[in-house]
Amino acid sequence: MPVKNARKILALIRNRKARERERQFVIEGIRLVEEALLSDAPVEQLIFDREMLDADSRLQQFHREALRREITVQQTDRRAIRNMGEHQNPEGVLGVVRFLAQNRERALDACGPLLLFDRLRDPNNLGLVLRTAEAAGAAAIFLSHGSVELYNSKVVRASRGSIFRLPVFRNEDLHALIEDLRQRGVRILSTELQGKPFFEMEGKGRTAFLFGNETYGVDADLRRQVHQAISIPMAEGVNSLNVAVAAGILLFKHLEPA
Repeated sequence: MPVKNARKILALIRNRKARERERQFVIEGIRLVEEALLSDAPVEQLIFDREMLDADSRLQQFHREALRREITVQQTDRRAIRNMGEHQNPEGVLGVVRFLAQNRERALDACGPLLLFDRLRDPNNLGLVLRTAEAAGAAAIFLSHGSVELYNSKVVRASRGSIFRLPVFRNEDLHALIEDLRQRGVRILSTELQGKPFFEMEGKGRTAFLFGNETYGVDADLRRQVHQAISIPMAEGVNSLNVAVAAGILLFKHLEPA
């Protein structure tokens, strides 16, 4: 049975322009589909491998839930699922999801820490940042112009479902954002090799952490806008740390009681 919108789904997987034009992205596999349904994400279509659906109780549960929500549901064969998706060993389901709508003002006024990224480029880093930030209670993530695309399939997979729950704002003018945050009483801390050791951070309050590009660090003009530069001391001879790991260290330090 031909899959409705099969060509569009292929384009959504392979082409950023198609994702931006349609304002949709594709999810593959049991974990992501389950997280999307549990998070009440705007799932528009689910496609099942009919043989796997007959044999798998979790897929059957997704099928029932999709019908209940009036999500478009189709069944096809394993070959068609494999040809549409990126997995060589597909788990029997893939879906089409609308871009996620977020309330920017609510995020800016939330109590949890904020994460600002200046030209974050690696999709796996961003996916891991999403997981880490959600676990640490971050309020939102802001990505500058020139950052990796949020709905890149590698980002979506690496997020393990956090992309459906944690607000993320794309193509931000970080200069304007930082000025706005300062006026709201948020202190801005940037990560730099020569900054003050993170364990000497003083006070809690509302905080935004600014992280730079994986290669070039934080833009010099942005550095001049922050309240303080902080660093994560490392062993002698080591001068870099994965940005997702750095975010985790700072976020969980921020969680400690004052």
